[in-house]
Amino acid sequence: ATQAYTIYNHKYCLNYIRTFFNSHLDDPWFRHHLSPLVKYRQATAERTRSNVEANEIKKEILYSLEESNLGVIPKKDPDCPEYLGSPKCSFVSGCRLGVGTKPSNLLLMRHYHRQYDDYNEGGKEEEQQQQQSMMALQGEDRNRIERHAKSHLHSFIKSDACVKIMDVPSHCTNEQIMNALMEYCTVKPPSGVWSGEVYVPTAGRDGGNGMDPYHRTVFVVFSSREAKESMLDNLNRSNEDSNRHSRDRHHKDRLPRVLDLVVDCTDVYGRREMDADGKGGAPPPPPSVAGEPKAKQVETKLPTKQCTVFLSTATLSSSQPVSVLSAAVSSRERISRDKEAATTIATILDRVREISLGNRLVDLLKLLFPGEGELASVDDEDILDVSVAYLRRVHLFSFYNGCCIAENVGNVLTHSHPVGTIHLRLRNADDILRKAAEERGIGVGGGAMDEGEEEGGEVETAPTTVPNVENDMLVMRLNSSIAKALDHVKMLEERGPAVLVDEETDAAAKAIEENEQNAKMNWIENHGLVDEDGRARCSFHFCRKLFKDRAFLHKHLQKKHADHLRAECAKCHDHPMMIAWDGDEKRPVPPIQIDCGSKFGLVPSAVIGSAEPTAHDPEPELWKEEEARMMEEERRRQERQEAAEAAARAEELEHQRRQEEMNAGEKRKGNFVDVDDMVEEKVELSFENVEVAPPPKKKKKKKSLL
Repeated sequence: ATQAYTIYNHKYCLNYIRTFFNSHLDDPWFRHHLSPLVKYRQATAERTRSNVEANEIKKEILYSLEESNLGVIPKKDPDCPEYLGSPKCSFVSGCRLGVGTKPSNLLLMRHYHRQYDDYNEGGKEEEQQQQQSMMALQGEDRNRIERHAKSHLHSFIKSDACVKIMDVPSHCTNEQIMNALMEYCTVKPPSGVWSGEVYVPTAGRDGGNGMDPYHRTVFVVFSSREAKESMLDNLNRSNEDSNRHSRDRHHKDRLPRVLDLVVDCTDVYGRREMDADGKGGAPPPPPSVAGEPKAKQVETKLPTKQCTVFLSTATLSSSQPVSVLSAAVSSRERISRDKEAATTIATILDRVREISLGNRLVDLLKLLFPGEGELASVDDEDILDVSVAYLRRVHLFSFYNGCCIAENVGNVLTHSHPVGTIHLRLRNADDILRKAAEERGIGVGGGAMDEGEEEGGEVETAPTTVPNVENDMLVMRLNSSIAKALDHVKMLEERGPAVLVDEETDAAAKAIEENEQNAKMNWIENHGLVDEDGRARCSFHFCRKLFKDRAFLHKHLQKKHADHLRAECAKCHDHPMMIAWDGDEKRPVPPIQIDCGSKFGLVPSAVIGSAEPTAHDPEPELWKEEEARMMEEERRRQERQEAAEAAARAEELEHQRRQEEMNAGEKRKGNFVDVDDMVEEKVELSFENVEVAPPPKKKKKKKSLL
């Protein structure tokens, strides 16, 4: 029975993962997870974005330096430490991170509720200030991105040239969203689109913060803010014309918080059996049954599918999460070491990702501080902050949160990756550490004070150096992350800039790309017929159009029958994806539900294993846990019963003792007569056997004879 169940378990799980593979084969997130060529193209697009972002940083630096040369004095942050002095330019001022403040416990206990309005743009300044004050605590408001670290935001976020599209289904591609938006673009079309992480309800994962399974968030970048606002206005008018949103009479110029966007999400690859012989031949008609009407003609076009996604009109910079580091991590003693680590990581990544010369971090630092010896005289904290901002924007690298790299900017914007949070160092961290050391009785250098000093000796003044914080857990974790990151980037440097993902994936991607080109050429050749006079005809049984020569036929096939061509090219990915899927031990599949009887019902269990996928039967362990629980309950019941019996016995003994004391008291009381004790005597009256004298006889009056 055990062997039969094992065979059934393996067969069921294998069928389950194969069905899941076929269901999501053409989904963008699934192809990015398994297809080497899609991974390779994603890495190529990320390198292009890195170069563009580095160039944008250079433009920001040049613009801020021009302002400084024109006499514009950069405004110093009021929360910035005094030892840093005035910044060189506005870019350096926006990079400074040592301005964080911790909210007090009293402020954390106060709750504010957002007051949402149907419209979020325009309006009076007083209303906007009131809404901003209601959105955050007073202590947290000092750490908002509107006050600090604006230079750590990506260029398209700072320029407000990006829109957020929510609830995008898994079968909808980024290209389809771009095509839907281009209908409303009158200035310039979108310049880029990035997708966030897809929530897959796997075993041991939380609920995805309310996201629907297999849905994602998409961010579309425009060339300028004007192009974005033009698109939003056109889309808003389209929504009003279709009665999706009603115009506010009082605020006609405001945009709704969310706009509806209808996207044509027709099957991208169109895997249909319409090409019977691979040369445009018609499929055989289905067998006719007597008494039934003749089968309809095969549909030649893909069935149209549409979906509605939701486009947010809010400014993305206002939702940027900001966190404040601990005092130990923010200590000024770490600045020099962290600066060396950050600049080293950035320099290696610049070479690995082939950032253009002149846009690299070393070149930007020389551009900011061009004077002879000026860079050496600059405070290390400013260099560290500029390096951290460069790493986050160009290489999607989080320095203070695990020292990890995000795959694409979409994960950063959805805040599902550590890079999505900007970390501020705690201002006056050294003073906080000194006060904490004094409260714990720690002297200079981290040593404890002598007993004589505590009891009656002279107490030392406040230490002039910061206590040793190397044993702090957060400090040790950060040091370990920096060491691992340095080893990782050195490994990337040894591998060379020619490798985008890894050697195996790059080789597989090039092979798939070559197969795609061959499949495309063969498909075009197989779907064209050349007559004797040199004219070419489309060989699809539902088309049969005639053209002047093969060149026009090739254009026709790639334009009018592109869905069939995409389906043919998609077949080149199927085999490598299947191999990767079969070799994956932890597949992104939902857990299966195992029936564990009426006692436990359906229990989820993860499908694990590469060669022989299986799902662990949780019922035996559940019964063991149930038996242990019942034994524990029985033990507790016996303990309660024994405790109750012991309490009853103790109460009975106490009652007996009190009864004996009362009896002894009554006995002593019977041998003692208190003369002053007033005794109430009860008199009983009895009227039984009482002799009552008869009443006296009445005297008779003598009658007069007269």
